[in-house]
Amino acid sequence: MKGVTLSALLVCVWLGLFAQSTISLDSAIAETLKKHPYLKAAQLELEEQRALKKGSFSLPDPQLMLEAPTGEFFTPGIQQSIDNPLVYIQQSKVGKEKVKLAEAGIRISRAAVIRQASRAYNQLQYSEARARQAVTQDSIFTAHYLATDKRHKAGDVGLLELTSAEARAGEASVELAQTRAQLKSAQLGLSLLTGIDIKGMLTASAYEKLDYNESIIEAPSSGLFIDYANQNTVVARKELKLAKFGLAPDFSFGYMNQAELTSSTTYRFQFGLSLPLWFWTHTARIKAAKANAEKRSFEGAMAAQNFNFKWFDAIQAYQANQASLEYFDSVGLKQSDVILDAASRSYTAGEISYIEYLFSVSQAFEIKTNYYEALKKYNASVIELNYLKGK
Repeated sequence: MKGVTLSALLVCVWLGLFAQSTISLDSAIAETLKKHPYLKAAQLELEEQRALKKGSFSLPDPQLMLEAPTGEFFTPGIQQSIDNPLVYIQQSKVGKEKVKLAEAGIRISRAAVIRQASRAYNQLQYSEARARQAVTQDSIFTAHYLATDKRHKAGDVGLLELTSAEARAGEASVELAQTRAQLKSAQLGLSLLTGIDIKGMLTASAYEKLDYNESIIEAPSSGLFIDYANQNTVVARKELKLAKFGLAPDFSFGYMNQAELTSSTTYRFQFGLSLPLWFWTHTARIKAAKANAEKRSFEGAMAAQNFNFKWFDAIQAYQANQASLEYFDSVGLKQSDVILDAASRSYTAGEISYIEYLFSVSQAFEIKTNYYEALKKYNASVIELNYLKGK
């Protein structure tokens, strides 16, 4: 038990030297949302669509002209063409739906950024737990190697036991170096997302399973991804209507002088009507818009199908990881503690050989390692479900 107490002290000292400050999951998510380029791009897309909607009523520039009605003098005039009002009305509707699509895109981008930050935080917590365990392992096996070396010099143990102790201590030392490198990598990953210098920073809470109290396993009928696909279809249908309105006649108005110089009525109004005689151009646009609307409709159905596949995969992963974690919480961790304590007592009392002790302690630590791996997978499955639900 003294070895365990010493190892716990070493863990506290190492963490105190290694950690300068802490960061919570909420803080990591908040900082990532502020700086992530994916979300900024989605926000700029929304700004673009809002600006374009304001230009739905886009009149062509007026024409300023100089004419010579009789060939004897020049007189100024102005002419303004205008699309059919139905076109402007439909352009406004298309712009409105594109704004809604961009807003749906922001919600998807936000969910994706939250998932990315949550994954990075989960990886950091896992790396911390593994690093703490590696410190404990290293201290225990190093202490036993030193004790075995003294006993070997005194002639109490043979070369095989000494070599085994040395080899296991070396493995523990290598594992400690690996976990420290993984911890630094996890810190760097979260630092790149948040924009905060997280070198030496640890998470603010203990590594525990994330809450997920949802009992419904059926895929939701609506959500961010399905709503986005449906909105894409709505935009395509509005664009099809806009293409059809291209067949409506346009208008032109003018105010110009076409009279003799001596005429009492010089400037006169002009009204014109443009007819879509070159129908093949409009027909081609309508066909293209119709094909696009049908394509978007099929893409929406595919999006719903893919979402259902992803949802059921995530549910199955969650249920499997939950069962694994429940085993460790109810049985595995207790067995690990019992094995570690019993092995230390039995070896100290001379009831078991060093090889038996080595096997038992390694088994206890392997259970802990598998527990942390199960916890990481469980939290990852909860993060994925929350992402699919748009949380």
